[in-house]
Amino acid sequence: MNFSSKKLTINALSAVLQVVFTAFLYFFLYKYLLESLGVEQLGIWSLILSFSSIANLANLGLTSGLVKFVAEYLLDEDKTKLGKLIFTSVLSMSVLFGSISLIILFFAESLLVHIIDENFLKLALDILPFSLASLCINAISGVFTSVLEGYQKNYIRNFIYIISGIIMFGGTIVLTPEYHLKGVAISQLLQSVFILLIAFVFTVRINPNNRLKYWKWNSQSFKELFNYGYKFQLVSISQLLYEPATKFLLTKYGGLGLVGHYEMATKAVNQFRALLTNANQVVVPIIAEKTKSGEASFLQSFYIKMNRVLLLLTLPLSTLLIVATPFISLVWLGTFNEDFIFSMLVLAAMTFINIMCGPAYYSSLGEGRLNILVFVHVGMAIINIIFGIILGELVGGYGIILAWGVALSLGSCIVIITYNKSLKINFFDIFRKEEFKLFVISLVIIFVNTLSFELISQDKNIIKVALGILSFLLFIPAILKNENVKQIILLIKKK
Repeated sequence: MNFSSKKLTINALSAVLQVVFTAFLYFFLYKYLLESLGVEQLGIWSLILSFSSIANLANLGLTSGLVKFVAEYLLDEDKTKLGKLIFTSVLSMSVLFGSISLIILFFAESLLVHIIDENFLKLALDILPFSLASLCINAISGVFTSVLEGYQKNYIRNFIYIISGIIMFGGTIVLTPEYHLKGVAISQLLQSVFILLIAFVFTVRINPNNRLKYWKWNSQSFKELFNYGYKFQLVSISQLLYEPATKFLLTKYGGLGLVGHYEMATKAVNQFRALLTNANQVVVPIIAEKTKSGEASFLQSFYIKMNRVLLLLTLPLSTLLIVATPFISLVWLGTFNEDFIFSMLVLAAMTFINIMCGPAYYSSLGEGRLNILVFVHVGMAIINIIFGIILGELVGGYGIILAWGVALSLGSCIVIITYNKSLKINFFDIFRKEEFKLFVISLVIIFVNTLSFELISQDKNIIKVALGILSFLLFIPAILKNENVKQIILLIKKK
């Protein structure tokens, strides 16, 4: 399997398409759920999804190495190793996730009674089995989608996700009027089953060596996955202290209403984040391949290029998201909701830093540099909980959101700094004067739009929108002068 810029471009574009489509789907889905079920039931749904994610303890970090090992096995002479790797992963996921899910179901009521209001406890327990079943199926289908990534066939996975999103949305519209929140849970389960079946078919058909007759348990494959992934299990455990811990603390200090609005803000920001990180993630098998063949100069130049292009995309888009947040609230929720706006602004600002961590994070994954990732994730989990409790006591629910923002941005900065050191490059080797100009312009645009929002009355929103659009014209000269943009324009002119 050789590096192909065309293949990389197709994968990246399909990732962008999938994220944009899913963002629109979430917009209409959550707007519908908010109107038909209310923000408190949306908060319950968010909390149960987080509670169910405890089952990810069963992962043992096994699937984290699949993309890397598939990419490496394709260079190996023994092609039977692929079938063994797939079956070993599927069987491991099935047994481990099934066992943990049963344990969670057994103890669920005794745990949730301390978190959820008794008026909503029965509803939460009713939808929990569906949520856990979806998680188990997603874990198994994750094996097949990871195999597709290892083959650099991310575009197949992305289109599977697009169709599955339509199934989820359609199922929700049909089932919610009769089954209410349980209808949403059933729709999610149908979505998971669809992904499993289609991803399985493509995995088997993509290579003759992946057919069922080659599927055998292999202890060596399990050891390889475990030895690579056991460190990632620490990451998985730490991640359990991110979203679930944040939402449990939000429920305690802010109530289900704040949890519901935070869930909507998180979905919006996560889709924005995925728009850029999913496209970035396609480099993992390439980095793994180049690391194995010892091409150090490629890794350094590729990393610098990724950072510059990512900043060129991320900074204007992050600025747009921050400026548009009040209007997103108005369109999505029908009002300028303070809980939603505060959550969005904090998450958008901190997520910008996290997105810029992408090249360092995914390059570390591809090269197998896991120690620093484990350290960072564990540190983020501890900071999130400690700061969350302290700030929750001091300022209530908003303190929990701030605590997560601090943990996320701090961890991202550490990953960037340490990976830069490993490549022996500094911040100024990556970013030049033209990138810093973009940053200054971004601050000016945010400042101007903040003033307009505060000073111009709410009945003149058209003026605010017009001013916001005009302010973004400041980006155009800096973008057109950017070296990467100049190269693209030159290529277009040649054609």
